[in-house]
Formats: sequence, C-alpha cells, structure tokens
Amino acid sequence: MKGAVGRIYGEASSTDFSFVVFDPREVGRTDYVKVWNDVEGWVVAQIYDVKATADLNENDVLLGRNAEKEVYIAKALVIGKRDENGLLRVPKTPFVPGESVFKADSEIITSALGLESDGAYIGLLKDSEIKVNLNLNSLVQKHCCILAKTGSGKSYTSGVIVEELLERDVPLFIIDPHGEYSTMKFPNDSREEVEKMSIFKIKPKGYENKIRLYVPPNSPFVDKADGILRLDGYNLTAEEIIELTGITNPTSHALLYQAIKNLKGRNYTVEDVIAEIEEIKHNAKWSLLGHLEKILESGLFGKEATPVHLLLQNGKAVILDMRGVPPEHQDLIVSRICSRLFELRKKEEVPAGMIVIEEAHNFIPERGFGRAVSTQVLRTIASEGRKFGLGLMVISQRPARVDKNVISQCNTQIILRVTNPNDINAIKKGVEGLTADTVEEIKRLPAGTAMVVSPELERPVIVNVRIRKSRHGGVSANIVKKKQKEKPKEKRTEKDVKEKQSLLRKMFG
Repeated sequence: MKGAVGRIYGEASSTDFSFVVFDPREVGRTDYVKVWNDVEGWVVAQIYDVKATADLNENDVLLGRNAEKEVYIAKALVIGKRDENGLLRVPKTPFVPGESVFKADSEIITSALGLESDGAYIGLLKDSEIKVNLNLNSLVQKHCCILAKTGSGKSYTSGVIVEELLERDVPLFIIDPHGEYSTMKFPNDSREEVEKMSIFKIKPKGYENKIRLYVPPNSPFVDKADGILRLDGYNLTAEEIIELTGITNPTSHALLYQAIKNLKGRNYTVEDVIAEIEEIKHNAKWSLLGHLEKILESGLFGKEATPVHLLLQNGKAVILDMRGVPPEHQDLIVSRICSRLFELRKKEEVPAGMIVIEEAHNFIPERGFGRAVSTQVLRTIASEGRKFGLGLMVISQRPARVDKNVISQCNTQIILRVTNPNDINAIKKGVEGLTADTVEEIKRLPAGTAMVVSPELERPVIVNVRIRKSRHGGVSANIVKKKQKEKPKEKRTEKDVKEKQSLLRKMFG
C-alpha cells in the first residue's frame, strides 16, 4: 500500500507485533507507527527494537561472500487508540500478518500518548514537530525530579521548566548552591542557540521583573542581590550548632549541651551561649569558643531575620544563591527556610508554589550516603506537601545518592542520560513504568534529550528539550584553551646572515 513503511509478519498479538521494514532510513527505534485494526480502526504502536538479518550462513561468512539481500525486522509495542470517551483502548483482536504498517501522524500520536495541548512546554517529541507540554498542576503539586549524569543538561532543563512556571506566575523558591539561576534575568544571547529557536518557535526573553536574588551576608555578590538572607539567631539547638561547626569532640559536645541547658527557659543568642561557655573551667572550651565565634563572623544569624514570607511570592522566583557558603551552613539554611515555608503554607500565609532544590543529594541524601538536617523536612514536604499546595522540584546528577522515597513521591520524572550502574538501579527502583528497553534507552540519550515519565502520559516519551529563552548560567569553564597557531618563521636570506655577522663584528671586534 502506498506510504507504508513495512508489513506485519509472523505471529502478531493485540499488544505487540513484528514487521518487515521496507526502508531502514524511514523508521527506527522509538519511532511511532500506526496499523489498521478491523475492530478499533487506526491503532498506534512504538518501535522498541530493529534488527538486520541476511541470507548468509556460517560457510558464506567464512568464504567472504556478500549478502544478496538484507532484511530489517522491527518489533513494536501497541499503545492503543482513544475512544469517544477519551479512554485509551488496546484492541481485543490480534493484528493480521500481512497488514501494512505506516508512520503515525502527529494528531494520532498526540491523542494516543495523552499529550497536553497546553501546559509547560519543555520541547518536541523526538524526531518530530509535536510539542510536549506537561500538566502544570501535576508538575507543581505532585512534585517533579530531574535526574542526569554531569553534563547531560539537567540544570538547563530545570531552567526551561522554571521559565514555563514563571510565565504562569507560579511562586518559586530556588535553592541555588552554584549560582546558576540568576542569569535568567537576561535574554539568551548565545548566537548558536538563538539560531535554533525557530525550530521550537520561541524567542529570547529575560525575566528580570520576575526574579529576586537573595544571598547570605558574607557573599561576594551582595552588590548584585535584591536582598540579604539572615536567619533567626535565637535559640539555636545544640544539634544545629554541631551541624554548623562540624564539632566531633565528645567533650565539646557535653560542654555545649550543658551551656544550652543553663539557658533553658529564655530566648538566647549565640553570644549568650558563648558567655555561658566562657564561665566553664575546662580546657576543651577554647576550641568550642573558636567554632562559635565563626558562626558570629558569618553574619548568617541575627536578631532581625529575613521575613520568610518574602521568599515565596506570587509571580516571582526567589533565588537563594549560596556560592561560597560552607556545605554545613547550606544544609541548615535549607532546613530552617523549608521548615518555615511549610508551616506558613499550612496556615495559608504564603501562596501555593514550588521549592526547587539543586544538588538535591546534598540536602536529602539516601541512607548510607551521609546525613543532612534538611532531610526530614524535605521528606515531609514530599509526602504531605501536595495536600497544602507546596511542591518540590528535585534535581541531581547522582540519583543513587538521593533519598529514594523522595524520588518515588515525584509524579513527573525527567531523566536525561545516566550511565552509572548504581544511578541506573536507583532510577529503576524509584520510577514506575520503566521496562528493560526504556532503561537501556536512558543510557543512550544524547545531551539535551530527556525521557519524561508521568501518570498523565501513557508511555515514557523521549523529548528534545527546547532551547532556553533566558541566559543559561551553568556553562562549564574552559580549563584547557585551544592551542594558538604559531606564527610561521620568516625565511632568512644570505643577505640577512651577512648583515647580522657584520653587526656582531662591529659590536665585539
């Protein structure tokens, strides 16, 4: 039949079939095809394997003979067809061997996969012009994770989603350990990327009026910030002080607990704790006092804390740039702020929104991969946040090191290339609906291409992530510079040599 790309052969069921491919340049692995079913009509299937066979036996190969004809066999899994009620139906009767197979058109693919006509536009379905839009309510309220190996585009992809959420005025609080998000204030000015924008039908755009940048007091970027982050300096617990200072000496622990016990029943500051410890007659106090002085020097804790409700505002993305902040301080900052935001959201004192967590393996580590004081509150938000309208976006290049319960709570999973066996196993455990074939596909994904898994999608889909409208701040620095071409040596003539010899004789006699 005209336009067919193949024909079903061998055994065929209602859920899968194999077909001979007429031209391997026309279709390949992960492509969508359609086949006529006498009961349901046109039904969509996806190719998951393509193999080539030839009319050669072992002796032919040993004798170096060439195949007269190569045959390409594709295997496809049936997705189904939408009925008049919008329900996806898989045929009850098997497909007929000999039936022609065609490339599926955009309309039938969109319908079968359940792609949204509106939502967060993250890119195009692989090898097509079909837009992939994610359901906004599910994305925000039911949590999202972005997982990838380093260099595969996880921060770039998260920036795409942040752009989409900002355009719909979703309140965002972004935990940014490496300062990658503040550049979103400015339009994308990469010539290479701007040239590709027509493919995705977008234009450069900055979000300066929607972004608020906060930094800690000692940050080198204070002059560029919209606000300084200070935490409530009253009533730090012994556990929090130990976390901040990294004190491991048991005697120092005991002195600290005793000092705070003496202050029980009143609002105390770090200065009060220092005064109590100074009264103790023990040599171990000097090391402890040094650690406490460093907390004061950080300027992070004060009597006038930054109002937490300013960190989640309608139509704004508040970015907390923590470059230069020690990891143990970052952990406590995240714990304090997220706990307070969750409490305020439960009382409806801040708007419904989303917390974006970069380097999530540092703040919600899996058991056996370290500890963090922020783990408990982030686990709580993952399990209870949807009831109160507070979502999480969890981003990491080390999936195996992120709390598996938090990953499993994310309804939308965006997975870029991952190859580490431990990370692959973590994804298999935390993400529902992945087959052995889709896991293999994750290992082969090129940079900038993602597999998206969501209850709103009938199958995991592979997406070419769109170009960012705003400037990307996560570009790696070039350490090894290109070797400059050496200037060609000028040819020296016999006249040049004689002139130089004459000059030397005059100088040295």
